[in-house]
Amino acid sequence: MPRYDIVDISNNNGYISTTTFRAMRCKGVKAIISKVSEDTYYYDPTAKGNLSRAKSMGLKIHGYHFARFTTVSGAKSEAYYAVKCARAARVPKGAVLVCDFESYNRGWTENGATTRAFAKIIKAAGYRYDLYTMGGWTNSVSINNSGRAGWIANYPYHPSGMKLYSSYNAWQWTSGAHFTGSSSRFDVSVAYSDFYTKGATSAKPKNKHEYFDWNPAWIYPRFTVAAYRTKAEVGHGKGIVKYYKPYTKLHVKQLIKSKSTKYAVFQLTNGLFVTANRAWINNLYYTTSKGAVKRVKSVHGTNKYKSKKFDKKHLVASFRAGTLFDVAKVVKVGSVTRLQLSDGTYISGNKLINNFVK
Repeated sequence: MPRYDIVDISNNNGYISTTTFRAMRCKGVKAIISKVSEDTYYYDPTAKGNLSRAKSMGLKIHGYHFARFTTVSGAKSEAYYAVKCARAARVPKGAVLVCDFESYNRGWTENGATTRAFAKIIKAAGYRYDLYTMGGWTNSVSINNSGRAGWIANYPYHPSGMKLYSSYNAWQWTSGAHFTGSSSRFDVSVAYSDFYTKGATSAKPKNKHEYFDWNPAWIYPRFTVAAYRTKAEVGHGKGIVKYYKPYTKLHVKQLIKSKSTKYAVFQLTNGLFVTANRAWINNLYYTTSKGAVKRVKSVHGTNKYKSKKFDKKHLVASFRAGTLFDVAKVVKVGSVTRLQLSDGTYISGNKLINNFVK
């Protein structure tokens, strides 16, 4: 099959969790292109949040505008609106703002005039420009970047072994890809250049020097973290025994805090040491703090029980990934927590099973 280099998303895909973006990255995805606008009336409300989560997973982020224009003046109006929406969605300058050109085909001359007018405004705003269209329209519109350009859609029944449109930036070869944590179907493209994928955001957080001051029994890394032989070696690059990938479940033996600063490290039950920096590490289970969580979304599928004791005897029902649950309160059970729902039933308080919504 062609590579999974780029995934484009829109409101049709809804809320996309960090778990799903992580699954995309593990599949080889390097860039996310989100719809930000359409015509001069629609701003995609899912763009900002989804792009933020994609960026946090180290994916390069871009935006696209679904074009409806048929005149130069219309193209200019839509371009200004697209820039406004891209900024609202936090698409960074230097990213690509694509013209999704698939609504009206007015012929080579008119299409060229309108798309050039659109592109000029996009570039003046600090974005890079590219044009997306169908394979059947490549001879009807000028794809007017210098050098290699264009993102072309064509879905062959058997794409395996094919390299269609290899002289363009990218080929969108399927609209039916699935990724862990989502029941949605996604568009996937193979990149033939680094126009969309170069300089993918590094999967490293900003170090704010904020550390855990309490001892969660279970944690997971937000990013790849090193595990060390001794507490003194943590963060110094020496004594690294292994690396833990993001979302690896880790069992904590104790939190070790500095006597003079806020610095702290975790000792795991396997004897290794990792940072307790909150930018790198998160507690695996929701806490019992009032109002800490009000709504969650099932990541892979969720079981609901009539007792805090999770066994087959107390199982009430099973729910598919994407199901939303309103949380009444968080209840501690040993070293973990359960989420009690308004009907008195319980689901797991594991954040990787039931993802935070609000």
